[in-house]
Amino acid sequence: MFHREVIAHIARRLPNRSQRDVREVIDLLIELWSDELTKGNEILLPTIGKLSIELQDLQAGGALIEQGRLQRVYGRFRPTPGFKRQIKENTIE
Repeated sequence: MFHREVIAHIARRLPNRSQRDVREVIDLLIELWSDELTKGNEILLPTIGKLSIELQDLQAGGALIEQGRLQRVYGRFRPTPGFKRQIKENTIE
């Protein structure tokens, strides 16, 4: 789902709010979450799960051996048990 689709969907559910209002709220959420994730904090989304960014130091090897140590940055999402069940139920159909 694209950013524009999210805004349009929410605006349809909230007819008293314009797409511009909805876009502003979504953009503020993204800004807040980005700031929190870059600080090493987690984002907890009720009924869905937990989002975090993790850093991992790696010893370079092969063609990158000259680099010494590398830092890997990756996002991690841990779904709640209920959301996992929901995903499994929807993929079985």
